[in-house]
Amino acid sequence: MMGGSLKLYYDLMSQPSRALYVFLSKNGIPFQRCPVALRKFEQKSPEYIANVNRFGKVPCVVNNDFRLAESVAIVRYICREYAVPAHWYPKNNSLQQARIDEYLSYQHLNIRADVSLYFFCTWLNPLMGKEVDREQADRLRQRLDKGLNFFEQVLLENGAKPFLTGDQLTYADLSAACEIEQAKIAGYNPCTERPHLSTWMAAVREQTNPFYDEAHKYVYRLAPEHIPTPTVPCDDDD
Repeated sequence: MMGGSLKLYYDLMSQPSRALYVFLSKNGIPFQRCPVALRKFEQKSPEYIANVNRFGKVPCVVNNDFRLAESVAIVRYICREYAVPAHWYPKNNSLQQARIDEYLSYQHLNIRADVSLYFFCTWLNPLMGKEVDREQADRLRQRLDKGLNFFEQVLLENGAKPFLTGDQLTYADLSAACEIEQAKIAGYNPCTERPHLSTWMAAVREQTNPFYDEAHKYVYRLAPEHIPTPTVPCDDDD
């Protein structure tokens, strides 16, 4: 493990920031919390670009003089440099790593894009004073529906497996859940008529709490009241 104090630059309104925040916290990796206010465009300041992240984005980590951007690159680095339970990103299982990498590569232009485009169109644009294009919103909602249906039916195999790559939670699950949660702010409940996705989200939350809820406090606060947080079903004995 490299010495020095690990710093995480993040905003909890950023999906990949939340995933890294939960990941570091859950695994007991000491890190300095360095919040960056996206709403104030702090990530675009000359100081931030010069001293933290040349791409002008979050998240980013700094360890001594080493700076690293992009959440997927960061989590792989953390798994190499720190003692992290193997289930997150198995060091000695190339096939399992490949499956995790497959999802993380797939996500960018699919689940992440599906959620982000709908979120920007229906929630963020109106916040910035722009009128919602209803035809565009309908198209993006259909795209989001299709993406989440594929996620449930194909990637989760309609509940045949509890997590994306098998029986154990990996970083792919955490990253995906943090992305999908974002849709709730825009009034879209991803769990509606998707029982297997709902069960999976509840399991990810349960296995990473209390940090999952801590990272999603703004999401839960901004989401309409009719959209509940995921809970694991109880099997009570009569």
